[in-house]
Formats: sequence, C-alpha cells, structure tokens
Amino acid sequence: GGEIVRLLDPRIAAATRDAALARLRRLQAPSGGFPWFPDGAPSPYLTLYVLSGLSRALEVGLEVPRDVVLRAWSYLEQHWRRELSPEPAGDCCWPQITFLAYVLSAYPDLGWTGGAFSEDDRRRMLDRAFARWREHPPLLKGYLALALHRAGRHDDARLVFDSVMDSARSDPDLGTYWQPEERSWLWYNDVVSGHAFALRVLTELAPTDGRRDGLVQWLMLDKKLNHWRSTRATAEAIYALVHHLRLSGELAAREEVTVSVGERRRRFVFEPEVYAGAGNRLVIAGDELDPPALAVVTVEKDGPGLAFASATWHFSTETLPATARGDLFTVERRYYKRRLEGGEWRLTPLAEGAPLEVGDQLEVQLTLRLKHAAEYVHLRDPRPAGCEPESTASGPRWHLGIGWYEEIRDSGTNFFFDALPAGEYPFRYRLRASLAGRFKAAPAQVQSVYAPEFVAYSAGDRVTIAGHETATPAAGRREAPPDAPEETPP
Repeated sequence: GGEIVRLLDPRIAAATRDAALARLRRLQAPSGGFPWFPDGAPSPYLTLYVLSGLSRALEVGLEVPRDVVLRAWSYLEQHWRRELSPEPAGDCCWPQITFLAYVLSAYPDLGWTGGAFSEDDRRRMLDRAFARWREHPPLLKGYLALALHRAGRHDDARLVFDSVMDSARSDPDLGTYWQPEERSWLWYNDVVSGHAFALRVLTELAPTDGRRDGLVQWLMLDKKLNHWRSTRATAEAIYALVHHLRLSGELAAREEVTVSVGERRRRFVFEPEVYAGAGNRLVIAGDELDPPALAVVTVEKDGPGLAFASATWHFSTETLPATARGDLFTVERRYYKRRLEGGEWRLTPLAEGAPLEVGDQLEVQLTLRLKHAAEYVHLRDPRPAGCEPESTASGPRWHLGIGWYEEIRDSGTNFFFDALPAGEYPFRYRLRASLAGRFKAAPAQVQSVYAPEFVAYSAGDRVTIAGHETATPAAGRREAPPDAPEETPP
C-alpha cells in the first residue's frame, strides 16, 4: 500500500513525468527519430510508439513538449516518403502503415504534426491498410477501426471491428472475452493488452454497446485471478478503463454498497480518493448464527459500474457433501479398484460396488475444470485413513502442457500450480488399501491462493476395506508410475 500511495503523490508523479520527458529529449536524434538504445540508429516503429504514448498524455490534459512531437513527425514523414509511400513489392509494410494512420488520428489538430502528411497521404494510408484488413490481428484491427472512424469512414470502421466482436463470447460469470490467440506470446496478441484496447475501441466506436460492461467484468476478474505480466498491459488496461469510466459517469464517483444478511444490514461507502483497505466485510459469529434466517445474502448497489462481492460460510461437519460444488472452478473425484486380469490392468469404479480388501490397489482420478485462467492455485485431495500412497516422492510433475508441484503428505496429496489456462485437466495417482475398516474421504478442494473466494470442492466418499489380504505383487517387481503406459507382465 505504501509504495502505491507514494507513486500517486502529485509531487512524485510530476517529478517522474518530468524525468521521463527529459530522458526522451536526450534520446531523440537530430533527425527527430527515437532509437532503441542511446546513440543508436533512429527507429520508425519506436518513434511511432513514443508518439502514441504522448498522444494519450494529451487526451488526459497533460503538458506535452510540442517541439519533441513536431520533430518526430518530421522524421516519420521523411520515412513515409522514402520507404512506405512508393508501395514496395508485395506491399509488405501494411501493419506499420496501419499503426501510422492510427497514431496520426490520435493527435487533435494539424498544429501537432506541423503540416506533415497531406490529406492525400492520410487517405492513401487508410486505403492501403483497409485493403488488407482481413489479415490484421485483432489489435491492429482496433487501430484501423479507430483511424477509419476518426476519418469519417464509419461503415468501414464498423465492418473491421465487428469482425473482432463477432468472435467474442459473453457469459454472466466471465463477462465478454475471447479465446487466447494461437501465438499469444507475441506482443500484439497479448491477452490483456488486446482485451483492454478492444474496450477502448468500443467506447469510442459504439458507446451504447452493452458488451462494454462485459469487457470490464472480464478485465477485473482476470486481475483478481492473475497478475498482469508487463507495465504495457497494465497501462493499456488503465487507459481503456479511464475512458470507459469517464463515459459511464463512474470516474471519481462515490460508491455505496449495502449488504443484507437476514435482518442485519450494513452500508459500505467507497470514496474515490480514499483507499478503503481490506476490512470491508460483515462478519457473523457462530454463536449468533441462525441458519434459516441468515441463509440469504443480498448485495445492493446504486449507480452504474461493477462491484465484486463474495459470501463465505466457515463450518465444520461430519456430513460429507453428496455432490460437487463450484462456479469458475470445479473439481470431481472418482475411486477405482485396479486389478490385473488376463495380463491386462482393469479399473472398476468403487461406486459400482467393487469390493476392496487389504492389499488392493486404488486409482484416484481427479478432474479439474477452470472457466477462467488462474495463477497460484492449490488443489488438495484428502486420503481415506485406511489407505497409503503407492509413491511417497514429492516433486515437480509435467503433463498435458502444464507443470505443478505434487506433495505427498500423511493426510493427502497436494497439487500446487503456478498457472492454469482455462480448460479441463485430469490427474491420477494410486493408493494401497492397508487397513480394514470403513473410512471417510473428505472432499477434494481447489482454491485460488490469492483470491480465496474462488473455491470449489468435490463430493465426499466412503471407502470400505475388508480384512482378508490378497496376493501382493511379486517381490522385486516395480509398479509403473501413474502417468506411464501400462506394460503386460511376463
């Protein structure tokens, strides 16, 4: 908290801005271009990138050095006339032309470009970029749509951006989102940056489109479950959110949320300039709990915008849950008796009444599903007391393109994931029935470590083990690890 407060102090923000602008002045070459490294050759792309950032500063009313901007545009005009305007063979430069047209459109008047680029230049840029719009990745389509819209070509702009929005999905829990790009590690396919800029485009292009709220919901949910890996992605998200909040009247607005639990009501007030902290909750102690009266929790909020709320019951019970429960996360568990028949290993579900005896082998199969990508996830699977693990070695595991740390403990098995994309993941491991009796297996539970309100659990199970020992594997024979293909024994 302290670092953020100092960062947002007006004096520190002003000093940081002035230092950054002074560094830009030192980096700018005599030609007006900006290099990747000090004293390096000027780069047209990096110069455009700097101008794009300065245009966003202008949007929010910050002072921008006009002389720096004018010299940069002079350099880019020379680059356009020398390299891009002649239309090289194969028309290889349309992505850069699209970005150039977008950044030009972001400056409010010709006084910021010094007369660089004639109206004919700008028209030719847009025509060449629009001719290849189907080949643009989503982020470049957003750039092109805004450039076309600002040039008065509204139908062309909607055609381009409708192709982006038509592939979006909307879900009450997840908001509006897209499936990750095939090569999402490329900067222009970065999920957060692309998603945020889609919000920025929709805010200007179609401000009444209801999917804007869904885009914001997905961004906020992603921030709770993941960390944004770059300052670029974070800045892009804040930039888009500021425009959205300003349009919807939510920027710097006082918010009130009322929570009702039975007869209890509490009002939470959030002032825009005050950090509310982490203590915004209504707690009801166990001795005050009346389940019939307090089983319904109502959250009310006046005004536009989103508010995240969660309700958690802490309880202890000997009753096992009969069904799995979850929302963004779900986990299911199944037990199988594993036996060798005719030289082949066969699995029989315990739910079908397969008897167990001391010495029998069980296979535990866990199915984990995530609707939204999440980082730092913990999956815990308690073990029935009459069973022992076949493997006692904890360590890293890799399967199905993901990695995790698997920890074998006396009470169960833990799975720790650094990152899990949205999808379905099966896991399995083996136990040995070692003690006769009737045993309970508490439900498997999956939870986000840093957003613990996202949690799910499986159904509970009961395991009965008879006392008669069966034959154990031949001495010296080593069991195959859980993920290895089965081998027919000699």
